[in-house]
Amino acid sequence: MKYAKIELERDDVHKRFGGGIPYGSIIHIEGEESSGKSILSQRLSYGFLQNSYSLSYISTQSTTTEFVKQMTSLKYMINKRLLNGNLLYIPVYPLISDNTQKDDFIKKSMTTRAFYEKDIIIFDSLSTLISNDASEVQVGDLMSFLKRIASMNKIIIYTINPKELSDQVVTMLRTAATMVIKTETYAFGGNLKNSAKIVKYNMAAGPFQKVMVFRVDPGLGIAVEISSVA
Repeated sequence: MKYAKIELERDDVHKRFGGGIPYGSIIHIEGEESSGKSILSQRLSYGFLQNSYSLSYISTQSTTTEFVKQMTSLKYMINKRLLNGNLLYIPVYPLISDNTQKDDFIKKSMTTRAFYEKDIIIFDSLSTLISNDASEVQVGDLMSFLKRIASMNKIIIYTINPKELSDQVVTMLRTAATMVIKTETYAFGGNLKNSAKIVKYNMAAGPFQKVMVFRVDPGLGIAVEISSVA
């Protein structure tokens, strides 16, 4: 089994994930709005890039300029990665605003070869993109396709808001994934905290932290809280 590194000197997120992400992984990150799904995806993407992997990032959240500014604010410097082609960032606002295109996203996602030429493929947020045409048959076809892509020594990550999809489709997405992470935000000691709970992790490289509590610090990115060790 081969593992992709996500190690950064500034944090120990890679240790919390068992020391690496197995090739062939399909990672499902689930949570409600503003629960930390995107920041976790951004941390993972920067970790992959810093360890010399190429990456496609398909986003419903930000334009390219907004994404660069967001990553820069966290000291996740990606400018050179964009310029040298190691990072392919694809904002999909036209798909969100045009229902005709949005209805056809599942088919388009399986026929857009450029998405899958990189080592890592991230969809943030997949539920927003497929909500208009997320029948069980179509989602089943999509997941079968993503499994075939992942089997070619790729890693696929997608985020979803379960409120945007039917319970049956959410269950299908969880079942097809090799790793399932649930994010949430809660109040503790007068402050808001984020947590990421790993509820499923196949083929882990080593011991992993089932619950990671973290905050987001400008200039640092994700800062893991000591309390998550308990």
